[in-house]
Amino acid sequence: MTKRTKPRRRKYTADPVAMYKVFNRLAPFNQAELMQLELPIRISFEALKTGRGTERDWSDLAAAVNVCIVRSHDISPECVAVAEAASDALMRTWNRAKAHGAWGFDGPAIAEVAACIDLHEQFCELSTPLQLMNAMRKVVKARAAQGVTA
Repeated sequence: MTKRTKPRRRKYTADPVAMYKVFNRLAPFNQAELMQLELPIRISFEALKTGRGTERDWSDLAAAVNVCIVRSHDISPECVAVAEAASDALMRTWNRAKAHGAWGFDGPAIAEVAACIDLHEQFCELSTPLQLMNAMRKVVKARAAQGVTA
């Protein structure tokens, strides 16, 4: 005869790797993750610098610059100035592309955006994934509040 007892209650969560997911958001990026974050930004920068850029390249750089602006507010006014100068340079690039049909930087924009890319790489190296996700969420929320969808 089999003994009928109540089923045991589980002593673990439904997702056994949930704890590791949280730890991964709090731990700094490893070298492979940093390369995965930084390489597309550098490729987009080189494409726009050489005049072969597309709107997608511009959009990648704009996302990185916007994340820099959000993260800079927590760190230093000097960082904010660098990021906002790059944002202005990207807007000049956008206006030129819409007027002339070619995607590329002007002279000062190359230096301004390059400085912001260096700043972005430092933020990626020194921030946790959770901090960068929160910064990107703020960017998306601000864009939605302005009615920008692209």
